[in-house]
Amino acid sequence: MLTGGLPRSPLFAGLDVSRPTAIGAPDVLRAPVLADLPAGRRVLAAWPVEQPGQGTTPARRGIELVSADPQTAQTLTTTTVPLPDTWLEASLTGFTVYVAGVVGTTAIVSAAATDTALTAAVDLTSGRLVWSVPDVAAQLLTDDTVVVRFRDLAKNELRGLALADGRPRWAGVAGSTVWPVGASQALVNLRTVENAWGGSQVIDTATGRPADSPLNGQPGWSCRSDEQDLTICSLAPYTGTDAVLAFDDDGTELWRITRDSGRAIPTVTAAWHGMIYGYTDAGPLVLDGRTGQDKAVTASTAPLLVNEYFAVGAASPPSPERRPNY
Repeated sequence: MLTGGLPRSPLFAGLDVSRPTAIGAPDVLRAPVLADLPAGRRVLAAWPVEQPGQGTTPARRGIELVSADPQTAQTLTTTTVPLPDTWLEASLTGFTVYVAGVVGTTAIVSAAATDTALTAAVDLTSGRLVWSVPDVAAQLLTDDTVVVRFRDLAKNELRGLALADGRPRWAGVAGSTVWPVGASQALVNLRTVENAWGGSQVIDTATGRPADSPLNGQPGWSCRSDEQDLTICSLAPYTGTDAVLAFDDDGTELWRITRDSGRAIPTVTAAWHGMIYGYTDAGPLVLDGRTGQDKAVTASTAPLLVNEYFAVGAASPPSPERRPNY
C-alpha cells in the first residue's frame, strides 16, 4: 500500500546505474543516501568495481562513489576508492558496499566481506579520498566520530575513528550491532561469540566509555531515529514488544510505555520528524514523538518507510485483529 504523494521527478529516471566492471550480485548493494550539501541536495550510491589489468598493471578492486542530482538524475561526480591488492584473492562471501552516511561534505563508504573490510572518507566537494582504514566496516556516524566494527571471524569488536583523519579514538568495545541514541551516544548489542546471551550497553561515541541509560542490561533493544532530533527504542527480546522509550538529541529519556503503564505497547515500524508510526492489536496508530501520547488512534497503515513525500506499508487485515502482516 502506498500512502501520500510522490516526488515530482523519479529519483533515478534517466540515470545509468549499470557498471560494466561491477563485481558481485545486485544484493551487494545497499540503498542510496540522500544528502543536503552546500551545493544542493545529492543522491549518493556506492558500487563495487573491478578495474581490469593492463600490461604490467594488475587488476584492482574498488568502491565507486557516485553523486547525482535527484531532480535531473544527472551524475555529478564519481570517485573510486581503491581496495588493497589482497581483495583480488578475498572471498566475496557476504560481500557488500555502501554509503554509511554524510557529515558536512564528507561521505563515509565501506566495503565488507565475511573476513575483511575497508572504510574510507571522501570529500564530496573535491572528490578527493581523505583517508581509508582497512579491516573495519562503518556502523554509524556522529559529528566527529565514525563507529566501526572490526572485521574478524574470531571476535566482534567496535572501534571509534576520528571523522577528520580516520585516526583511532577508542577500541576494545565488545559488541555486534550498534544503533545511535541521540547525537553523541550509541546502543551496543553486547552479543558476541564469547557472550551468546548478549545484553545492551549505551556508550559515548566520542570516547567509547559506558554511559548511564535505562537501555543498559536487558538484551533485545533496538533503536531508530526520526531523522530530526528524536530516538525511539523498542525492547523485543523474543516475540512482541515489551517496552518503548523515547530520547532527545542529548540522550535524555522523554517518555516510556511499558507493561506496567496501563497502555497497550505499540510495535514501532517507522519514525519521521516527530511522529512515531506502529500498531497494536487494535490496529495502526500514530504517536506524538515528544510526548508519547496518541496522535491518531486509527491510521490506514503502519508504514515501514516514511519521508516527506510518502509512506509505504501493508494494508491492515480485517477485524478483529488489524495487525499488519509484518
